[in-house]
Order: sequence, then structure tokens, then C-alpha cells
Amino acid sequence: MNYFALKKFVLKELEDKLPEDLYYHNIGHTFDVLKAVENIASQYELNTEDFLLLQTAALTHETGMMLNRIGHEEAAVTYVKVLLPEYGYNNDQINRIGSMILATKMPQNPKNLLEEILCDADLDYLGREDYHIISHKLRLEWIHFEGYTDSLTFWYNEQIRFLQHHQYFTSVARAARQIHKEKILDQIKLLLSNTDSASKNGKLP
Repeated sequence: MNYFALKKFVLKELEDKLPEDLYYHNIGHTFDVLKAVENIASQYELNTEDFLLLQTAALTHETGMMLNRIGHEEAAVTYVKVLLPEYGYNNDQINRIGSMILATKMPQNPKNLLEEILCDADLDYLGREDYHIISHKLRLEWIHFEGYTDSLTFWYNEQIRFLQHHQYFTSVARAARQIHKEKILDQIKLLLSNTDSASKNGKLP
């Protein structure tokens, strides 16, 4: 597996072909997930092959966004099946990478440790200090592509629902992120309460 040559190629592809108005699912998200995958995986005794397969899945999991936002996980699997043989990946390795990518589709459904690590890395920000910055990017993307209302009340309710139902799968992610995720949930509930009060008092449209 020539991972480093692959990484150079894929990052250039993402840089050149991802739509500029993908405020959340952009190359920055790929870097973020790669870093989180490496941080989580380093806490487990993975062999070299499994570690490289995880890195490859993180690197390529949003490549489907170059083609279509809807069903982008399936599009990414199609992409890697064509591309990865050129970089020395065999069929078994490609299938495992594809399964990892598909596990990140909402609702996440990992079946093994590698899939759990990628799923947790994909949503690592839910329990981080930069949550509000990143979630704002997702909100802008929803408004732009999906035609969602720009109502803050709607957004806060959606985030509360999502955070309440979300779970980290690995013990490493739970230990690192769960407590702060719960603090963020409390913050959003307060923001919702303040937004509702302002709306009732005529301070919001």
C-alpha cells in the first residue's frame, strides 16, 4: 500500500474538485477526521495494516462529495474501488475501507473496532471546544444546499436532538469527549431558551 502517494493525490483532488460552498464537508473536515483517527487509533494496539486502512478510510470518506452530496458515502466507496488498486491495495483491504466509510452514514452503524474509530473521529468535534464554530459551518451548508430555514430556534432544536441521541462508540472517545459534549448540550439548551425569550419579547424577527 502506497498510502503517502495516495494521500498526496486525494488531497489535491479534494482541493480542486470539492465545491467551494461546502462550508462543512470540505478539505478541512478531512484533515480534522484524519487527525482524530490517528489520535484515537494510537490508543489501541493496532497492527500497521489496520492503522493504514483507517487512515485511508479517513482520507477518502468524503471523496463522494466531489460527485454528489446525497449518497456521498456510497459514491466514496465507488471512488475508492476504482482508485485504490492503483496504489497497491488489494480487494480485501478495499472492501474493509468501504465498510468503514459506509459505517459513517447517519445513523452511524459500525460493526467492528476500526469502523467505530472512524465513526467517532468523524464526529469528534461534538465534544470539543471548537464545536460551535464547526456546527455553524454545518448550519450554513444546510441552509445553502438543503434549503433549511435560518431560524436559530430550529437549529438549536436540531442540535439538541442530535446530541441527545449521539453516542461515542470507543472508550477512548468517550473518555476524551463525552463530558464536554454534555456541557455543549447544556449550552445549546440555554441558547435556545434565550432565543425563545428574545423572540417573545420582539427582539428577533
